[in-house]
Amino acid sequence: MNGFIKLCGFTREVDVNHAVHAGTDALGFIFWPKSPRCVTAEHVAGFKVPTDRLKVGVFVNQPPEFIREAFQTANLNIVQLHGDEDADYIRALNLPVWKALHLDRLPPDWETLPVEALLIDSGTVEMPGGTGMAVDVDRAAAFVAKTRHKVLLAGGLKAGTVAGAVHAVQPFGVDVSSGIETAPGIKSPEAVSDFVRQARKAFHLLSTSSESLS
Repeated sequence: MNGFIKLCGFTREVDVNHAVHAGTDALGFIFWPKSPRCVTAEHVAGFKVPTDRLKVGVFVNQPPEFIREAFQTANLNIVQLHGDEDADYIRALNLPVWKALHLDRLPPDWETLPVEALLIDSGTVEMPGGTGMAVDVDRAAAFVAKTRHKVLLAGGLKAGTVAGAVHAVQPFGVDVSSGIETAPGIKSPEAVSDFVRQARKAFHLLSTSSESLS
Protein backbone atom coordinates (compact mmCIF):
# COMPACT_ATOMS: atom_id res chain seq x y z
CA MET A 1 0.00 0.00 0.00
CA ASN A 2 1.68 3.21 -1.21
CA GLY A 3 -1.17 5.41 -0.01
CA PHE A 4 -3.06 8.19 -1.77
CA ILE A 5 -2.86 11.78 -0.58
CA LYS A 6 -5.42 14.46 -1.40
CA LEU A 7 -5.11 18.05 -0.20
CA CYS A 8 -8.33 20.06 -0.46
CA GLY A 9 -9.81 23.54 -0.35
CA PHE A 10 -7.39 25.42 -2.61
CA THR A 11 -8.16 29.01 -3.55
CA ARG A 12 -4.74 30.42 -4.49
CA GLU A 13 -2.26 29.55 -7.23
CA VAL A 14 0.73 29.83 -4.88
CA ASP A 15 -0.77 27.12 -2.65
CA VAL A 16 -1.57 24.89 -5.61
CA ASN A 17 2.01 25.18 -6.84
CA HIS A 18 3.43 24.32 -3.43
CA ALA A 19 1.13 21.32 -3.02
CA VAL A 20 2.21 19.98 -6.40
CA HIS A 21 5.86 20.45 -5.45
CA ALA A 22 5.26 18.75 -2.09
CA GLY A 23 4.04 15.66 -3.91
CA THR A 24 0.29 15.44 -3.34
CA ASP A 25 -1.60 12.99 -5.56
CA ALA A 26 -4.75 15.09 -5.83
CA LEU A 27 -5.92 18.63 -5.27
CA GLY A 28 -9.47 19.46 -4.23
CA PHE A 29 -11.46 22.55 -5.20
CA ILE A 30 -14.76 23.43 -3.56
CA PHE A 31 -17.64 24.66 -5.68
CA TRP A 32 -20.26 24.84 -2.92
CA PRO A 33 -21.17 28.53 -2.43
CA LYS A 34 -21.64 28.25 1.35
CA SER A 35 -18.04 27.18 1.88
CA PRO A 36 -15.43 29.80 2.83
CA ARG A 37 -13.16 27.98 0.37
CA CYS A 38 -15.54 28.26 -2.60
CA VAL A 39 -13.99 28.92 -6.02
CA THR A 40 -15.30 29.19 -9.56
CA ALA A 41 -14.59 26.78 -12.38
CA GLU A 42 -12.96 29.57 -14.36
CA HIS A 43 -10.60 30.30 -11.47
CA VAL A 44 -9.61 26.64 -11.15
CA ALA A 45 -9.07 26.38 -14.91
CA GLY A 46 -6.25 28.91 -14.56
CA PHE A 47 -4.27 26.82 -12.06
CA LYS A 48 -1.31 24.90 -13.47
CA VAL A 49 -1.78 21.32 -12.31
CA PRO A 50 0.30 18.51 -13.90
CA THR A 51 -1.70 15.86 -15.70
CA ASP A 52 -0.40 13.17 -13.33
CA ARG A 53 -2.25 14.82 -10.40
CA LEU A 54 -6.00 14.52 -10.01
CA LYS A 55 -8.19 17.62 -9.87
CA VAL A 56 -11.19 16.92 -7.66
CA GLY A 57 -14.29 19.11 -7.55
CA VAL A 58 -16.33 19.15 -4.34
CA PHE A 59 -20.10 19.68 -4.60
CA VAL A 60 -23.06 19.55 -2.21
CA ASN A 61 -26.58 18.81 -3.50
CA GLN A 62 -26.05 20.93 -6.62
CA PRO A 63 -27.79 20.56 -10.00
CA PRO A 64 -26.18 17.96 -12.28
CA GLU A 65 -26.01 20.54 -15.07
CA PHE A 66 -23.91 22.83 -12.86
CA ILE A 67 -21.57 19.98 -11.95
CA ARG A 68 -21.10 18.86 -15.55
CA GLU A 69 -20.33 22.41 -16.67
CA ALA A 70 -17.84 22.93 -13.84
CA PHE A 71 -16.26 19.55 -14.59
CA GLN A 72 -15.57 20.56 -18.19
CA THR A 73 -14.59 24.17 -17.55
CA ALA A 74 -12.20 23.40 -14.70
CA ASN A 75 -10.88 20.26 -16.43
CA LEU A 76 -11.65 18.09 -13.40
CA ASN A 77 -10.93 14.38 -13.07
CA ILE A 78 -13.24 13.48 -10.19
CA VAL A 79 -16.49 14.76 -8.69
CA GLN A 80 -16.64 14.48 -4.88
CA LEU A 81 -20.20 14.64 -3.55
CA HIS A 82 -20.86 15.73 0.04
CA GLY A 83 -24.64 15.98 0.14
CA ASP A 84 -27.62 13.64 0.00
CA GLU A 85 -26.92 12.47 -3.54
CA ASP A 86 -28.22 8.92 -4.06
CA ALA A 87 -27.40 6.16 -6.53
CA ASP A 88 -29.85 7.43 -9.15
CA TYR A 89 -28.34 10.91 -8.97
CA ILE A 90 -24.83 9.50 -9.32
CA ARG A 91 -25.75 7.35 -12.32
CA ALA A 92 -27.48 10.25 -14.04
CA LEU A 93 -24.44 12.44 -13.46
CA ASN A 94 -22.38 9.99 -15.56
CA LEU A 95 -19.02 11.24 -14.27
CA PRO A 96 -16.30 9.67 -12.08
CA VAL A 97 -17.56 10.10 -8.51
CA TRP A 98 -16.25 9.85 -4.95
CA LYS A 99 -18.97 10.00 -2.30
CA ALA A 100 -18.38 11.45 1.14
CA LEU A 101 -20.15 9.69 4.02
CA HIS A 102 -20.57 10.39 7.72
CA LEU A 103 -20.40 7.32 9.94
CA ASP A 104 -23.25 8.50 12.16
CA ARG A 105 -25.69 8.86 9.27
CA LEU A 106 -24.87 6.33 6.57
CA PRO A 107 -27.43 6.05 3.76
CA PRO A 108 -29.06 2.61 3.49
CA ASP A 109 -27.57 2.00 0.03
CA TRP A 110 -24.01 3.12 0.81
CA GLU A 111 -22.39 -0.21 -0.09
CA THR A 112 -23.98 -0.35 -3.56
CA LEU A 113 -23.34 3.26 -4.59
CA PRO A 114 -21.86 3.39 -8.12
CA VAL A 115 -18.72 5.27 -7.13
CA GLU A 116 -14.97 4.90 -7.54
CA ALA A 117 -14.29 5.55 -3.86
CA LEU A 118 -15.90 6.53 -0.59
CA LEU A 119 -14.61 9.26 1.70
CA ILE A 120 -15.19 9.15 5.45
CA ASP A 121 -15.55 12.70 6.72
CA SER A 122 -16.71 14.57 9.78
CA GLY A 123 -19.19 17.40 9.61
CA THR A 124 -22.62 18.72 10.36
CA VAL A 125 -25.78 19.17 8.31
CA GLU A 126 -24.91 22.86 7.91
CA MET A 127 -21.22 22.26 7.10
CA PRO A 128 -20.78 18.80 5.53
CA GLY A 129 -16.99 18.93 5.47
CA GLY A 130 -13.92 21.01 6.25
CA THR A 131 -14.86 21.44 9.90
CA GLY A 132 -11.62 20.11 11.36
CA MET A 133 -13.54 17.68 13.57
CA ALA A 134 -11.84 14.30 13.95
CA VAL A 135 -13.41 11.02 12.86
CA ASP A 136 -13.61 8.13 15.34
CA VAL A 137 -10.75 5.96 14.10
CA ASP A 138 -12.14 2.74 15.60
CA ARG A 139 -15.42 3.16 13.75
CA ALA A 140 -13.55 4.18 10.61
CA ALA A 141 -11.35 1.08 10.79
CA ALA A 142 -14.42 -1.15 11.13
CA PHE A 143 -15.98 0.57 8.12
CA VAL A 144 -12.86 0.10 5.97
CA ALA A 145 -12.64 -3.57 6.96
CA LYS A 146 -16.16 -4.37 5.79
CA THR A 147 -16.51 -2.40 2.56
CA ARG A 148 -15.53 -3.42 -0.95
CA HIS A 149 -14.86 0.24 -1.86
CA LYS A 150 -11.63 2.15 -1.73
CA VAL A 151 -11.87 4.51 1.25
CA LEU A 152 -10.23 7.86 1.85
CA LEU A 153 -10.06 9.09 5.43
CA ALA A 154 -10.72 12.76 6.18
CA GLY A 155 -11.86 14.77 9.15
CA GLY A 156 -9.51 16.63 11.48
CA LEU A 157 -6.27 15.20 10.14
CA LYS A 158 -3.00 17.04 10.65
CA ALA A 159 0.68 16.23 10.19
CA GLY A 160 0.89 15.19 13.81
CA THR A 161 -2.11 12.85 13.66
CA VAL A 162 -2.09 11.38 10.16
CA ALA A 163 0.40 8.58 10.94
CA GLY A 164 -1.67 7.26 13.83
CA ALA A 165 -4.84 7.48 11.73
CA VAL A 166 -3.29 5.60 8.81
CA HIS A 167 -2.00 2.88 11.14
CA ALA A 168 -5.36 2.51 12.89
CA VAL A 169 -7.73 2.73 9.92
CA GLN A 170 -5.58 1.45 7.02
CA PRO A 171 -7.44 3.47 4.36
CA PHE A 172 -6.69 3.67 0.67
CA GLY A 173 -5.83 7.32 1.16
CA VAL A 174 -6.15 10.44 3.26
CA ASP A 175 -7.69 13.86 2.65
CA VAL A 176 -7.02 17.12 4.50
CA SER A 177 -8.15 20.72 4.24
CA SER A 178 -8.30 22.73 7.47
CA GLY A 179 -5.37 20.81 8.95
CA ILE A 180 -2.94 22.47 6.53
CA GLU A 181 -4.30 26.02 6.77
CA THR A 182 -3.61 29.30 8.53
CA ALA A 183 -7.14 30.46 7.58
CA PRO A 184 -9.91 28.94 5.41
CA GLY A 185 -8.52 28.59 1.91
CA ILE A 186 -5.06 29.85 2.89
CA LYS A 187 -2.56 27.01 3.06
CA SER A 188 0.59 26.90 5.15
CA PRO A 189 3.55 25.75 3.01
CA GLU A 190 5.19 24.17 6.04
CA ALA A 191 2.02 22.34 7.06
CA VAL A 192 1.46 21.09 3.51
CA SER A 193 4.97 19.70 3.20
CA ASP A 194 4.91 18.18 6.67
CA PHE A 195 1.53 16.52 6.12
CA VAL A 196 2.58 14.94 2.82
CA ARG A 197 5.87 13.77 4.33
CA GLN A 198 4.22 12.23 7.41
CA ALA A 199 1.46 10.60 5.37
CA ARG A 200 3.93 9.08 2.90
CA LYS A 201 6.02 7.72 5.74
CA ALA A 202 2.96 6.23 7.44
CA PHE A 203 1.75 4.49 4.30
CA HIS A 204 5.24 3.17 3.63
CA LEU A 205 5.47 1.71 7.12
CA LEU A 206 2.01 0.19 6.74
CA SER A 207 2.97 -1.37 3.43
CA THR A 208 6.21 -2.73 4.86
CA SER A 209 4.36 -4.20 7.83
CA SER A 210 1.77 -5.84 5.55
CA GLU A 211 4.48 -7.38 3.36
CA SER A 212 6.29 -8.83 6.37
CA LEU A 213 3.10 -10.54 7.50
CA SER A 214 2.28 -12.04 4.11
